[in-house]
Amino acid sequence: MTLIETRKKYRTVGLTVFIIAVALLVMRIVSYYVQVATIDSTMDEVWLMLLYDVIFSVPVQLGVLLLFPFLMYKFSLKKSFSGVLEFSGCRKCSPWICLLAVPLGGFFVVISMGVSTVWQVILMMFGYTPSSGGAMPDTFNALYFIASVILTAVLPGICEEFTNRGGMLTVFRTAFSKRKAILLVAIAFGLFHQNITQVVYTAVFGAVLAYVTIETGSVFPAMIMHFMNNFMSVLIDNATTYNWVIGGGLYDFLNNASLGVLVSIFTLCLLVVFGLLVAIVYIARKKRKADVYGELAAESALCGFKPTVRDNMFFIGAIVVTAVATVLTFSFRV
Repeated sequence: MTLIETRKKYRTVGLTVFIIAVALLVMRIVSYYVQVATIDSTMDEVWLMLLYDVIFSVPVQLGVLLLFPFLMYKFSLKKSFSGVLEFSGCRKCSPWICLLAVPLGGFFVVISMGVSTVWQVILMMFGYTPSSGGAMPDTFNALYFIASVILTAVLPGICEEFTNRGGMLTVFRTAFSKRKAILLVAIAFGLFHQNITQVVYTAVFGAVLAYVTIETGSVFPAMIMHFMNNFMSVLIDNATTYNWVIGGGLYDFLNNASLGVLVSIFTLCLLVVFGLLVAIVYIARKKRKADVYGELAAESALCGFKPTVRDNMFFIGAIVVTAVATVLTFSFRV
């Protein structure tokens, strides 16, 4: 891999990420005005909200986060279909690692809830007013549940990972150390949600996803973890709303539990998550035929690539756009 090739890949991904950042903001604004235009609609509020999610999520996930970067990498970098997948981390992975990724993603939802709660308390200290949350049908509706899983877990699990732990992580690893690459991808993942309440716990989750991707050499475990984390969130919302949990709902239990109980639950889940991570890394290193991301870094070092301000221009632009959009959501919900 030559210096010119490395620089071209880095700048191409930077341009792709910048366009995605702007497109996400535009889609949020469009979604907001669609909601304003249909505020007097006679459609049931629950299904109207689901329609808004479809209008926003489907084009964003499939179009902006999946198809667009795929086409950019294919035509700008002149890669084949399989070449784009390889560049985006879509490589074979041990079935045992994929299996362990299921409970890892499921248990991480508790970590996300804990971090999110602490962050919301901090925001409220500065005057933030949390939203009441989305409406749900009065009785359980299988169609609504399936649609929620697809929009909240399936599409983000595939499409967001393709962009964030795909080409972005690949070029960051060619330019930076493992720790710095993980940190940058985590920050980008948090800011790309463009939501002040989500930025911290998604950044934490993004760091874990990036670490697992680098260690396993594949984005598939991260996709599974992402799906399971979001699926469990949907499942918990339904279990709470329709009293699937004995005793009146999980959130009621957590709201009434003592600080000691909450800390104990969080600590237990943290230990489980840590144990699963150790197991995944152990299996990955034992079965590893080649350190894919390590080789990328070595090749980059050999050709002398060090990103300049010009190389980072689009990445900086993407961070500025998403950071400003995130801060604005403190008082203006889009």
